[in-house]
Amino acid sequence: MTAESVLILLLVLALFLGFLAIRLHVGLSLMLAGFVGVVLMRGTGAAMGTAANQPYSSAADYSLTIIPLFIVMGVLAVHAGLAQAGFDFATRVFRKLPGGSAVASLAGSGLFAAVTGSSVATVATMARVSTDAIVKAGYGLRLAAGVVCAGGTLGVLIPPSIVLVLYGVVAEESIGQLLLAGIGPGLLTILAYAATAMIIVSLRRRGIARREAEVEASAGTDAAGGGTATTVRTEESAKLDISGVLFLAVIFGVSIGTIYLGIATPTEAASFGAMSALVILLLRVRPPQWAAQLKESITEAVGLTAMTFLLLVGAGVFTYFLALSGASAALVDAVVGAELQPYLVLVLCLLLLLPLGMFLDGISMILIAAPLLHPILTGYGFDGIWLGVIIVKVAEMALITPPVGMNAFVYSGAVPEAGLGKVFRGIAPFIVADVAVVALLIAVPGIVTFLPELSGAV
Repeated sequence: MTAESVLILLLVLALFLGFLAIRLHVGLSLMLAGFVGVVLMRGTGAAMGTAANQPYSSAADYSLTIIPLFIVMGVLAVHAGLAQAGFDFATRVFRKLPGGSAVASLAGSGLFAAVTGSSVATVATMARVSTDAIVKAGYGLRLAAGVVCAGGTLGVLIPPSIVLVLYGVVAEESIGQLLLAGIGPGLLTILAYAATAMIIVSLRRRGIARREAEVEASAGTDAAGGGTATTVRTEESAKLDISGVLFLAVIFGVSIGTIYLGIATPTEAASFGAMSALVILLLRVRPPQWAAQLKESITEAVGLTAMTFLLLVGAGVFTYFLALSGASAALVDAVVGAELQPYLVLVLCLLLLLPLGMFLDGISMILIAAPLLHPILTGYGFDGIWLGVIIVKVAEMALITPPVGMNAFVYSGAVPEAGLGKVFRGIAPFIVADVAVVALLIAVPGIVTFLPELSGAV
């Protein structure tokens, strides 16, 4: 890179951060910063051509049709009451375990995150409800903060995962195999989080930090009783909706099972899942409410789809600028020229993702980082599917990593009585669990690759 290119790159990055600072949407921030960068590099004519062509080239990919289909499927399932059924089922099943409410909240956050594809949106939505349920069960605000912030990251691995779909598109890997590859690590992460929550509760029950827990529970109870109209189903009041749980299994089998068996492509499987969710909604909602529920579902799905594609287009413009400036090639040359050991390169590349969690959500991180990191690491011989799951997992870890994990700030804004310091202390044990999971996935790649290898997915 020339000195002029470096100066322009620094200026564009500063401009991008400035747009974020004034709370401009991430997609628009990427688009505008990239546009300015192209203007500085190639002039106004080239920038106008990029602005005209890049949105189409970024979005006009047949494989991207899976995104709105999965979003519609998830939104319809939520409006049919299936997410609540899954949450209530988890509450009932885990009620006798230490921290049963916390484990159930992990399940609820995972379901919601899988629907929205956004960890930050999950935390904003689940913060108040899950916190009230956990505090009323007597487990304290710190545990509630850790559970909600960490639980929001679960949806990136458990299918249907919008983030894995986008990774497959930008890295040109098999979407079907990526979706299947995420199941094992996703279940492992849930077990690690659940075990962490149960260990914390067990230690507190044995008297460790009992006084602090009682103070937190008292403060949380006072706050919960003073300003929220949210109806919370506690462990005692939750009703078991067996049909809802069975319908959830049907949707998962139709959408993911057909990919595993090789019966359908990911796009076809997503359409089957969306259609089955529509039929289930019509079966579970009374006819007079059909129109209202369908209108609300479609409106929500359109909004989520538009947000995702805005990020995709903005990242496309910004990535084009990075390639034009020579930053992408310079990064590859620098890494290859250093002649480091492959696993050291892997760890360094993964560590680069953590600072991005200060500014970006998971989707934005993947859209920016995947085109840069994927060719470097696959060049060292790492399997592309395994690599995709690892990168996506670490990108979501960045959202709960101090000092500026976005999920922590979102939670502290939704639950002001928690305080940012208490939120980060609550998250700390779950970060340890995440590090252990990533280390295990690196040490035992078969956890990621065994399902794709057994399946007929293409």
